[in-house]
Amino acid sequence: MMKKYARRTGTFGAVVLAAVLVCNTALAEPSAPCDVRLTVELTPDIPNPTDEGFLGSLLSNQVDYLLSLRQERSDSLLVLELTGPGPAYRCRNAIEAIRRDGHVLSVHVSKGATHVSHGWPARDTPERR
Repeated sequence: MMKKYARRTGTFGAVVLAAVLVCNTALAEPSAPCDVRLTVELTPDIPNPTDEGFLGSLLSNQVDYLLSLRQERSDSLLVLELTGPGPAYRCRNAIEAIRRDGHVLSVHVSKGATHVSHGWPARDTPERR
């Protein structure tokens, strides 16, 4: 009798464990990649603001992210595209790293940012002046 009870308990435990694992896997939604358009105002003392090395340095230690030039509006105003892996908080951290750079006067996040739908409002105001 005791062996039969132990076998049922073991089987029940295995079924419950499998159900929990399946539910957790279904709930773990893959994070959306970061793909954000930024307008960045730089200090006027930069000799070549479109240089890839300089643009990469704006990301500081955000090694999984890439800044690509989309448009040079003036010597100190660039439209950039930030791309990299999600989740949204990592994308925000990359933008904050850009804002902290000493050569950056302001960063505007375009309203069409992909993470707006993930609870991340686009910001149109300069962070520093």
